[in-house]
Amino acid sequence: MTRHLSAFILLSLALVAGPQAAAVNPVATANPGLDFELADTHRFIRLSELPAQTTVINFWRADCPPCLREMPLLADLAKAGKVRVVTVAVQRPAETAAAPQRILDALKKPVVSLHAPTEPRGLLARFGNSKGALPHTVVLNAERQPCGQLTGEITPEWLSKTLAQCPLPNQSSHLQ
Repeated sequence: MTRHLSAFILLSLALVAGPQAAAVNPVATANPGLDFELADTHRFIRLSELPAQTTVINFWRADCPPCLREMPLLADLAKAGKVRVVTVAVQRPAETAAAPQRILDALKKPVVSLHAPTEPRGLLARFGNSKGALPHTVVLNAERQPCGQLTGEITPEWLSKTLAQCPLPNQSSHLQ
């Protein structure tokens, strides 16, 4: 009896949903990778709308000493031009503006500097950090799939090792 009831409920739902329910798009149901839409100082930026590229995303705050220590390393990485660096300040823009000048200099282009909501637990959890601890860094391949992540201060060694595990788009075909 329960099996018949379950089948009846599924059939009813399909009829209510209409013909669109039968045409499931397999691309839409695939994992689209990690994405967000956050603001810089002028506009909203959606990660998925940026050109495909290996990306280092760093979540930080100006009152977090390890966050500040790793910022010059991230700026140097961005200037090298091989990967995109996105910093996400987990604070109000006014708090970011009060950061030391060397940090503000590190946040300039080519670094993509964004702001998250001041309570970003959902965003951080999506990027593998359910506790909300900072700093938190995630490396994504060009398809926005994670290659590695670290909660805590990054080092040049960790960054180099993690980027080596995250092939550049023109290298991915050689790995198959």
